Amino acid sequence: MKVKIAQFTLCSGLLAGWLFGMGGCSTTQVVPDAPPPVTPPPYVQVPHPTGTDMADLRAILFSKGTPTAESLKTCDADFNRLRTVTQSDDERREGVRELLRRDPVLYHWCFYTRIFELDEGLKTATYIDEKQKKVIEAYLFIVPVARAFMSEFHDSRYLRWAVLHYKRLSEWVFYRKLELSPEETAELVQISNPFGLWREATPRGSVLEKYNIVAADTAPPALAPDASFSPSGPVLERAPASSEPTAPAEELPPTAPADEPPPPPPAPADVPAADASANDVPIGGVLPATESGS
Repeated sequence: MKVKIAQFTLCSGLLAGWLFGMGGCSTTQVVPDAPPPVTPPPYVQVPHPTGTDMADLRAILFSKGTPTAESLKTCDADFNRLRTVTQSDDERREGVRELLRRDPVLYHWCFYTRIFELDEGLKTATYIDEKQKKVIEAYLFIVPVARAFMSEFHDSRYLRWAVLHYKRLSEWVFYRKLELSPEETAELVQISNPFGLWREATPRGSVLEKYNIVAADTAPPALAPDASFSPSGPVLERAPASSEPTAPAEELPPTAPADEPPPPPPAPADVPAADASANDVPIGGVLPATESGS
């Protein structure tokens, strides 16, 4: 009975210690660190027109924080140079994507600025052929950039603005009313990517570096597949195959010399010397004995 009472007292004391913090592990509360602040990429922070009217475009171009018109005067210089150095549509298309990849914020403002400048220039043009020329020259830049934003960032807002703006200009400048096909309409209503920076990998070579439009990016040289690398030393590249040293061949263990036959006995003095050209001369150089009377 006393043993049971002692066990009950011990269990009660241990339980009270766990409940009131007098025993067991520490009960200090661990406060997790605050998550790091999330800063969105600069491209997704730029404003877009809320509508498709020129007043909406003018609102973002003349708001606070917008680049000045002077700083955007030559924003399409690399694009114009790309159109000059190559006539390949594939290279032009890939080159524009590379330009957007390098500085999407610059081409965001350049795109909307060129549309605004086109609209302002058409107001002062007098002749219809002059207006048509301005539209064609401006859209040589506007359309490739809008499609590059669609391909590179999956953002259809630029292409939507370019198409709807051209529909209005077509009636005003070219006297033609345009209607979108179902395929073009489906392309314009694509939902823009909310992240703005998701794009496909492009392992192909750089078009801009090929034509020296931009300087090559400085990046640490990649190790060749057959190179050996030492963390504390330089990279050692394998020598060409023609000058590659070869390892010495393994030497075979020495073997016992083969038993050589003993030298032949000297020929008797009365035996003439054997003819070296004879075919019946044995190895020892001694003629075979002939039978008497033969």
